[in-house]
Amino acid sequence: MIDSLTSPDEQRTLDTQYVALSVQKRLLPVKITSFYRRKVTEEISILRHTDGPLHRAVFPSRERLMLRAPGEVPDFVHDRDNMEALVGGTIIRKYHNRILFLPTSECISNCQYCFRQDMLSEKKQEESLLQERLRGLLEYLSDRPEIYEVILSGGDPMMLSFGKLKEVLEGIASVGTIQAVRMHTRGMIFNPRVFTEDKMSLLGEHRVRVVHHSIHPYEICDEVQRCIDRLHTYNVRLYNQFPILRKINDHIEVLTRHLHILDSHGIRNLSIFIPDAIHYSAAFRMSIDRLFHIMDDFNKQTPAWINSTRFVLDTPYGKVRREDMVSYNDETGEAVFERSGHLISYLGLPKHMDEPGNLATLLWRDSSLNHA
Repeated sequence: MIDSLTSPDEQRTLDTQYVALSVQKRLLPVKITSFYRRKVTEEISILRHTDGPLHRAVFPSRERLMLRAPGEVPDFVHDRDNMEALVGGTIIRKYHNRILFLPTSECISNCQYCFRQDMLSEKKQEESLLQERLRGLLEYLSDRPEIYEVILSGGDPMMLSFGKLKEVLEGIASVGTIQAVRMHTRGMIFNPRVFTEDKMSLLGEHRVRVVHHSIHPYEICDEVQRCIDRLHTYNVRLYNQFPILRKINDHIEVLTRHLHILDSHGIRNLSIFIPDAIHYSAAFRMSIDRLFHIMDDFNKQTPAWINSTRFVLDTPYGKVRREDMVSYNDETGEAVFERSGHLISYLGLPKHMDEPGNLATLLWRDSSLNHA
């Protein structure tokens, strides 16, 4: 295993190596806001190495570059197969009554663990083309009255200007059969200032359910809390979902603290995702056995308003839970799930590769823990 700590000097070498790798293997380049960088800088100053959870989320680690695991594929959930060709690859439909609309492929920052890297690493969609894609979306919805929910994703919809976001929401609202709009974003985490007063008012006016993707309790700082409070004043309904990530939040104490903080600020967590088995994802995944142990401990040790969140795995046919598992091979680490008559194989990280996160590193601000 790759278990020694990474010095800042070695990290600079890793960053350089990653630039070449990202081009060769269709990975997203490093992209980080100054807001989030300040948190990473604080983390490094306390830990004196670059293996902290926030750094690991946005910068490449040695494991990210070097650790490969069996069963990795470019696109585990087959986004391209589920794309509707009529609207230029901006609609993904896996469910009968709801669709995903991708108004932009740009993100505010890039996450190292992103499950959509293969697709987002392609040529970026220009905002100038949005009107054409929106027209295609509205025609698509008008012809399919069974669809009642539109989910805005990407990329990050909060990258849209106020005018473009207004066009999208007003266009969707003009389709009488649409009853719900959801938006998925890490905008509040990477730069709360993207939630301008006019955008927050717009989200409240259209009763958009905003799903944040906060992965760690240290992402919820004072400025993020103020953004949350402002969103509440506009009656924006707030939710969260996030992946369970090795050496970022793979400990019941981290998960519990995070969900307590979210709940205290009126944010309901919907799901905790098992990371997709995509190329160069081994740095973030874990064995099925350890994953199930965390799930069991989480359910036993936390109150219902915490553990009512769902652990799920996304698949080409929709999300599955542990109860959808039809077989598990302890020797190979392969779990097979069933969804809508389809069998989906998921190969967990081999146990010998599954080095868990150290709690003192995961919660480096906690003075009662030893950071040595």
